[in-house]
Amino acid sequence: MYVLSFSGRALGSRDRSDPVPALLDALAPVPQVLAAERTAGAEALALVSRAEDALAAVLRAREAGQWAIGLGIGAVERPLPDTVRAISGPAVLAAERAVRAARTTSSVAVSVRAADGRQDATAADAEAVLRLIGWMIRTRNRGQWEAVRALREDPGATQAQLAERLGVTQQTVSRAVKTSGWREESAAHPLAERLLSMIDLTSAR
Repeated sequence: MYVLSFSGRALGSRDRSDPVPALLDALAPVPQVLAAERTAGAEALALVSRAEDALAAVLRAREAGQWAIGLGIGAVERPLPDTVRAISGPAVLAAERAVRAARTTSSVAVSVRAADGRQDATAADAEAVLRLIGWMIRTRNRGQWEAVRALREDPGATQAQLAERLGVTQQTVSRAVKTSGWREESAAHPLAERLLSMIDLTSAR
């Protein structure tokens, strides 16, 4: 299982508005074992069962605001409770360690921790890939953001269709996609998913 702990604190933001609703909206399309919820203040928790969903949650959270993200991988106590706030187990403790580490990171605030210490090296590799992806995301300007978001929501769309949807020229979309690093980022997604899956496969369900 993959437990994701999100913290909007200690990231240097002066914005006092509540960031949690936007985060929960961003996470809503991601398949979840239990729906993501606020835990306390500007903090939230999510639980997913697949590596691709864990990656999607991290990416959507990175796009939703300045979040410190801790990903814990391992077992959770069964039977599952009715709400994600009540979950417990090794993966939850791993997520707590991960988000504490993420809060101290000044660049890309994403950390990965495995409940099984034998998987620490693989968790470090996964963290490195996620931080690299996160760095690519944070360097995009608004036009690049919009083009990549539209492409992610509809991977089969042509650049002409995306341009019409965004109200810009096809050349603008082509330039935005090319300079956004989207092709390089998306090429790294399978590697991130494999590393996360390797950790999960060693954990008791």
